[in-house]
Amino acid sequence: MFRWLAAVSLAITISLPAFAATRMTFDIQGVPTAVEWAPTAFPLRYNIDERVTRLHPNAAAMIERAFTAWSTIPDVSLRFESGGVVASSVPNAEGISVTLADDLLSGQGAIALTAYTYDTRTGKMLDADIRVDPSLFSGQVNAQSALEHEVGHTLGLDHSAVLSSVMYPYVGPYDTPADLDIDDRIAIATIYSKTDSTLRGATLQGRVMGDAGGVFAAQVVAVNEQGQPVATSLTNATGEFALQTVPAGRYRLYAEPLDGPVMVAALQGTWREATAKPFPTEFFDAAVDVENGKMYGNLVVNTAGPVQLNPRTIGATAPDATSVSLNSSPVAVYPGQTVKLTIGGDGFISGMTQFEVLNPAFRRISDFQWWGGSVSATFAVASNAQATSSVIVVTSGRETAMLTGALRVFRAPKARSVRH
Repeated sequence: MFRWLAAVSLAITISLPAFAATRMTFDIQGVPTAVEWAPTAFPLRYNIDERVTRLHPNAAAMIERAFTAWSTIPDVSLRFESGGVVASSVPNAEGISVTLADDLLSGQGAIALTAYTYDTRTGKMLDADIRVDPSLFSGQVNAQSALEHEVGHTLGLDHSAVLSSVMYPYVGPYDTPADLDIDDRIAIATIYSKTDSTLRGATLQGRVMGDAGGVFAAQVVAVNEQGQPVATSLTNATGEFALQTVPAGRYRLYAEPLDGPVMVAALQGTWREATAKPFPTEFFDAAVDVENGKMYGNLVVNTAGPVQLNPRTIGATAPDATSVSLNSSPVAVYPGQTVKLTIGGDGFISGMTQFEVLNPAFRRISDFQWWGGSVSATFAVASNAQATSSVIVVTSGRETAMLTGALRVFRAPKARSVRH
């Protein structure tokens, strides 16, 4: 089962500039503005409500690890300071509080949310409250991943449509990976960099054009030669996008709609003003060789036509398994493993719909099988496969669609504990 992670704000929003990654963006005095902390706010002090520590013996340590995960990203100027465990009646007026949600989330399917305020003149954040539901520590979901997700919200990040991202709006089973993905790291480094971000990476700018002109809230992805979704951006109301702090390398760019698993309604602020218009996923014409410190413009992705194909879920089993559980959480695989992958969704056609793992470490070793709106195939993962996330490309006739970040490769199987 998957549970929502959320962020809330009282701001009223209208239009949108093009920002790298997906940032909390609100209309401030007529200007669309991405909210963030001022440099003078650091080190940010956070307090932990004593009621939260009663939910789980390791709750305080898990919260500390969640803040540390973001502050230890190389070349990021984030610093946090623990204010310790405090009584529930003691607010943290100018920092971050981790507190109990009580009945706030009851019946809404959410296990945590972040509420925050910001200066309506400058867009600088003033305080934030992470509110957790007691079910967070039930053992049914990955509490560490959920906490890291909420810390990302307190820093100004909105939800991501990359399945392997910590900022993905759903949290999966307990053993789902909790590591920050490269898209998370680049997103936060773009906002809070110690140095001029244009000197450390490249900027890729362009536009996504559909049947009726520029496409609003299309996700643009830069995928490297290992099939890893390195950086993402959403397009503004005229279809413009900007990918910033992209490391040197060779990339393919593609644009995909927010038509599930993540929809426009999962985002906050101005992004919700977008009218979701499905379009066929489309690649930019050619690969782009990127050098640090340079800007690459005029990258136009043209997409048009009707849409039927829409992959939404993935599952992994042993090659000889006869059943599989499909969900919208990334699948964990390991070097040297042989695994049967199954993709489910809409518009799948028996004998026609196929899929490819862009990561060259994956080699398909079986024919495709179709059943019940899904397609399966068995893959061998190379023993030297790098630890990374990967994109899956689904095709059906001339139509293409993506599951971005649907796979996570780990260097070694994770140890599992047995309870008696």
